[in-house]
Amino acid sequence: MNDALENLYRARREALEAEASVLDVEQDAQLVPTLEGAVREAKSQAAKHERSFRLQVLADLCSKVHHPRALELLLGILNEDDDSVRLRAAMALRAACQSRYAEVIRVAQDAVDAGLAGPALLELPGLLLDAAGMEHAPPVDLLVALIEHDNAEVVAEAACALAEVDLPGVRELLESLAEDRRAVVDAQGETTLGDLIIDLLAALAPPEPST
Repeated sequence: MNDALENLYRARREALEAEASVLDVEQDAQLVPTLEGAVREAKSQAAKHERSFRLQVLADLCSKVHHPRALELLLGILNEDDDSVRLRAAMALRAACQSRYAEVIRVAQDAVDAGLAGPALLELPGLLLDAAGMEHAPPVDLLVALIEHDNAEVVAEAACALAEVDLPGVRELLESLAEDRRAVVDAQGETTLGDLIIDLLAALAPPEPST
């Protein structure tokens, strides 16, 4: 067992040293072509486990490269169907948000405006709202854009995040979806988007009485 642990320590140490070597450039922009090529190569792997492994490694690496293109690549990794890859990409994106929240929001907003589609849209609302915490303004513009998405599941995720924000105008926006009969899945199982919205509205603070 001790020998196995020593091997693990050695492997981890070597991995950290290798990562530091990759990141050792004068300007992070120099790493962008390397990352782009590495992501393309990872996605071309026929073996699922190798594709997953490489993309998880690259997700961690992208979060440490201070360049918008690295964040775009990270969003692309977040858009993978592989649950393990998305989990690692989400963790990496949260790490990037700790020091570059505004930049992450800009890149995500640009991606959504450019027509981003896929699993990343289900991850972004809750992930970015959690990353905002008490330090940053919630990504309301991005959430509102996702509320207007064609995919009902994306709308549901954005609506749940907006309900947590509970800013002026949120109630009216959610109320506009109360009759939506598209099917979605929540914690209790299959329901309709409208019924989910009604539950969210019930949990909001009651509107102030008009004077």
